[in-house]
Amino acid sequence: MEQPAHPETEPLLGRVRVARGLTQSALAKQAGISQALLSKAESGLAELDPVRAKSVASALEVPESALTVPVSALSASIVFHRKRATMPVSKANQVRAILDLAQLQVAAILADRRPPLKVERTPLPEDGYTTPEDIAKSLRKQLAPGTGPIRSVVAALEDAGVPIVVRDLESAQIDAIFSWPADAHPLVVLSDRAPADRQRFTLAHELGHAVMHQVPSENQEAEADRFASEFLMPARGIRDDLTTVNVPVLARLKPIWRVSMAALLRRARDLGQITESRYKSLSIEMSAAGYRKNEPVSISSETPGLIGAVLRNRLNAGETIDSLAAEAHMTPEEFRTTYGGTLA
Repeated sequence: MEQPAHPETEPLLGRVRVARGLTQSALAKQAGISQALLSKAESGLAELDPVRAKSVASALEVPESALTVPVSALSASIVFHRKRATMPVSKANQVRAILDLAQLQVAAILADRRPPLKVERTPLPEDGYTTPEDIAKSLRKQLAPGTGPIRSVVAALEDAGVPIVVRDLESAQIDAIFSWPADAHPLVVLSDRAPADRQRFTLAHELGHAVMHQVPSENQEAEADRFASEFLMPARGIRDDLTTVNVPVLARLKPIWRVSMAALLRRARDLGQITESRYKSLSIEMSAAGYRKNEPVSISSETPGLIGAVLRNRLNAGETIDSLAAEAHMTPEEFRTTYGGTLA
């Protein structure tokens, strides 16, 4: 969880470069300008003349307007994501820059067309009286009533006013990012590389962070896991399914509850349906079978629909791809590549 600073004078140029995975040296070479000038331009200490601005924009494949948008136009937000400790800092910075650009684009596309936000921040009290499970139960009543499997976590969040976009985060180490600016709606960026079962649990985990954790805490990861487990596998709904727990049962339940076999096994342990020793035994059995890396049952991916629906309405009302791209500070080509699939 991180809280970035947004200098008032800094233009978006640097974020665009980082999102493209380029170093200053590489971009300067492609654009035919000095790295010193590029560095000053990114810091807001110098302006690029029209010829150099055109060259830089061409190298980044963005309209020139994207280079001068002030970073202050982005809503400062707390960002929630899980990443492996081995993830390089440069890759983490690229993922954050991709999020920043997505935030700017989605704000332009949706404008005042967002559904009402039905998710509220509910800080977890320190006294332990209210638990992560309590908060998950309360939120489920609003987003997905009942105690059965949630058909689509993506659809439930979008119906609650949380837009979701899918991006190639160029990393298998982050499945989703949940951003919630203090003065705006949340935004979720999903990796297009994550298996659907892991993606669903990550979404619920990051939702738990966003709702419960405005201030970092020592136990926040375990608390978010507890939230996600109750949100996706309510105790009242799943307990009877876990009266007998073995590998075939876990494989049968996976497409029903749309979570991994490993998550189902942990849930059985946490609900007291199996002993710790039984949990360890089944974990070893699954690991020996190679199921830690590749479980035998797959589930279908969930596809966001909110942004596509808004774009279709705007196009039907007479707007064009060129005008929409200009509002989002994108070239028409990039806009079609990024959002064209949502119009199908």
